[in-house]
Amino acid sequence: MVHLVFQHRKGSRNIGDRECCPAYWLPFDAQKTVQSLTDTVPPCDLAIFGGGQIYASAVEAVTQRAAAARHCVTWAIGLQAAKRKVDGADQFQARMSLIGCRDVGIKGTEYVPCATCLAPGLQTATAPTRDAVLYLHATKSDAVERPDGIPCRTNHDGTLNEALAFIASGETVITNSFHGTYWAMLMGRKVLCLPFSAKFRGFARMPALADPGNWRADLPRAYALPGYLDDCIAANYAFRDKVMNLI
Repeated sequence: MVHLVFQHRKGSRNIGDRECCPAYWLPFDAQKTVQSLTDTVPPCDLAIFGGGQIYASAVEAVTQRAAAARHCVTWAIGLQAAKRKVDGADQFQARMSLIGCRDVGIKGTEYVPCATCLAPGLQTATAPTRDAVLYLHATKSDAVERPDGIPCRTNHDGTLNEALAFIASGETVITNSFHGTYWAMLMGRKVLCLPFSAKFRGFARMPALADPGNWRADLPRAYALPGYLDDCIAANYAFRDKVMNLI
């Protein structure tokens, strides 16, 4: 049987990084092994790295610990804000069979959004019960305005299902979390994104953006993106087929 090895930030407190491995969400007719990015890849047909903002870690993993893999692939890694000039970058590029990137328009990559789009909680989200919620990055939010009366949660709090239920409870979601932005858009919520880096500018369909420290006046500009969930699911299955055709 085909053997696939998946590596991602398996033990991360960041819910998006912890849950973004495609092995958790897509069917693969194969033996699957899921590892941390710091593990040595065992002999296998395919080693798949991602998702998340892990370019430097993926370069290290592929060039130093993946010699036993026949093929190496990344899945939905973030490159929009990545520093591409790192040690081993050329060897990494030569070694890769496919570079799957969650950002659109990155030369030399195939677009594939984060595989968490297949999480059941996104497809069964209940109707909003609050006008707005604030979903924040746990370590990047010092500059974010936090008005009294708007429920708030961070991307280190609880489980994926709990995070999705909280985001779904808001008719409008104000967020500086990449995955919070992504999940809210997938649910069809109005989104106001408060970016702290260029990584928020790679979505295939962009949310409304605002200044993290002065966003309340921009709240009426938040909008929903109907159909985005179906687009992302379809892109993941299409990329899955390309990956499996390598074998």
